[in-house]
Amino acid sequence: MSNSAAVLQEAVEFEKKALEKYKEAATMVKHPETKESIEKITAEKTQTIESMHWIIMAEAGKIETEKPAPVAEGEAPKSTASKCPFSGALAEMGIDITKMSKEEAMEKMGDMSKLFPDSSGS
Repeated sequence: MSNSAAVLQEAVEFEKKALEKYKEAATMVKHPETKESIEKITAEKTQTIESMHWIIMAEAGKIETEKPAPVAEGEAPKSTASKCPFSGALAEMGIDITKMSKEEAMEKMGDMSKLFPDSSGS
């Protein structure tokens, strides 16, 4: 596993521990609005942790990215440098990274890392 993937995995482990605490707090809060907010946060954190699983796999080189289409003679190859190998999975979660700058996408991924729960497979 690359250094970056190891660091991301460690961050996800912290997120999982935080998620456990949010869930614990949700069982004890008294105000319905607070409980609803915490439940929303835990759902988002869960989704982020699941997304981070794919990001870590991509960073570790465990996801096969799309192969470039064969280029006809005389044609210039199409650049896929900005193609995210997991943009489809992110789109299913309502995140369209094709409409974001690279900085916005990275910021969004950073925010997402604060969202996911117990998936021991990551």
